Amino acid sequence: MNLQTIITQLTSPFKILLDFVSLIVNTIFRGLIIWKSLFPTRELPKINFSGVRIINMIFLIIIPPLFIGCNNDDDTVHVPENKQVTLKITGKGTVLGQTKTFPHPKTGETIEALCFLMDLIDSETGNIIGTLQDCVVESIYYGDGTYTSKVITSINIDGRGSIQSESEVLHTMQPPVPDFKTIVFTTTCTPTKNNIVDTTFEFENMEGTVSLDGEVKIGLGKDIVAYNNNFTINMKKN
Repeated sequence: MNLQTIITQLTSPFKILLDFVSLIVNTIFRGLIIWKSLFPTRELPKINFSGVRIINMIFLIIIPPLFIGCNNDDDTVHVPENKQVTLKITGKGTVLGQTKTFPHPKTGETIEALCFLMDLIDSETGNIIGTLQDCVVESIYYGDGTYTSKVITSINIDGRGSIQSESEVLHTMQPPVPDFKTIVFTTTCTPTKNNIVDTTFEFENMEGTVSLDGEVKIGLGKDIVAYNNNFTINMKKN
């Protein structure tokens, strides 16, 4: 962390001077000065204050730049305006779907969808870092082994915040697996514009894309799906 970053993160001196404790200390100090002027004590021995004067001069030289550098009332000054975030995560698990009704995160419209809740995994470390929920709002089948689904994905990262995206996912059927009971579909989504509809905490007020490249396996039972979906999230402050 460089000196400029440290300085920009300092609390404004004006805020320090107007702090409740600072006001009390200043009031007591000024009160003592007034008390001394009204009820002077015996004269004390003369003291050479040349060293104190030098310290005062240094103090007066240093303070103005700090006032200029720190006088900013924006409490989010520590967040760069061009902050960018890239996340690589995986939603994985064999999940029983549940029908849920919830408001659309952006429009407030009531939605009914089949939702699948699974573990959220850091693609680099393999550690579980939260949960991911895919809610399939509707699907369109084309009869050639492909179909598209409108999906609202809720990504919750422990200790950091949440990201919700709305995507059109293409499913493409793969050759049958040896047991001839399950069917594997590749899943892809490559948005070219913002498809993030809601963010919280660390990711608040960020926009960007949530892309997908993975696969799902069906035929394991009614509404049971095995997920192995890799997501790449690119976001920045809007």
